[in-house]
Amino acid sequence: MNTSRLGVTAVASGVVVVLLLGFVTLTGLSASLAWSQSGGYGGGPGICLSVTVTLRTGSPTPVLSAATPSPTGTAPGCVPASRIGAQVVALAKEMADALYVKAACGGHISYPDCYYTWYKAPGLPTFPQAVIDYGEQVCPGCSAWANGSYQCVSFVRGAYSQVYPMRLTANAFDLWATYAGQPGWQEIPSAAAPAGQRGLPMPGDVMIFKDTSIGHAAIVMSVLLPTGTIDGAITFSNSNSVSPYTTMPLQPDLIVDTSSWPGYSVWGYLRPAGASFVPGPPASGQLAA
Repeated sequence: MNTSRLGVTAVASGVVVVLLLGFVTLTGLSASLAWSQSGGYGGGPGICLSVTVTLRTGSPTPVLSAATPSPTGTAPGCVPASRIGAQVVALAKEMADALYVKAACGGHISYPDCYYTWYKAPGLPTFPQAVIDYGEQVCPGCSAWANGSYQCVSFVRGAYSQVYPMRLTANAFDLWATYAGQPGWQEIPSAAAPAGQRGLPMPGDVMIFKDTSIGHAAIVMSVLLPTGTIDGAITFSNSNSVSPYTTMPLQPDLIVDTSSWPGYSVWGYLRPAGASFVPGPPASGQLAA
């Protein structure tokens, strides 16, 4: 992300929040519900229950907590992660949790100097050292991977670095063209295709945004399915943005409602080949083959 066009709308009411959370547990989620329950910006890694996975970095196994567990311990309508996707989500959470805005910004978010481009290393939570080392390996001395100027493409490549490395790089939106037809990868269109040709996002996907400049890239953390009449929700993590986590409504036509990010659209998703999701009744957190 390289613009300052984002605005944050916050709606706070104790009674409303209680009612909305109860509605999530019973039936699912509308667009406004997703925004309220996850906080829109900075709400955490997602609205769905998540899995615990073991990463190859040797670090402690991250646990992704559920924002609203149902009485049965599952969240109906949540898209399960593939085995690769679950590992990517876990590493992305470690990374996102360690991002911060420098103290000199005084808590005010603004482009370009007061976005989430700094990471705690050392510090708690700690940014994964294996990802830092990977950045030095693929791009020695590059500012795009440096603490204080950590870019969105570096974030998504870092999240995949210990799991299923992304060998090619480009500016954020250009990743869509760069990975088109690449062996081992598939593209799932959103705004890039008409309604009948769009696909569902999955946790761990690389989320590609289009704007009038170089676009933006993020990691999908959780997805709640829309129905024929009710929006679902998609939560993603990223760097060089207004927050490490953001949730947006996922409309029944599989377009992401980006009205909170004026000028942006979700073009589509990059995903390791072989991972797919067929809508059905699997429990949240189930690993897809």
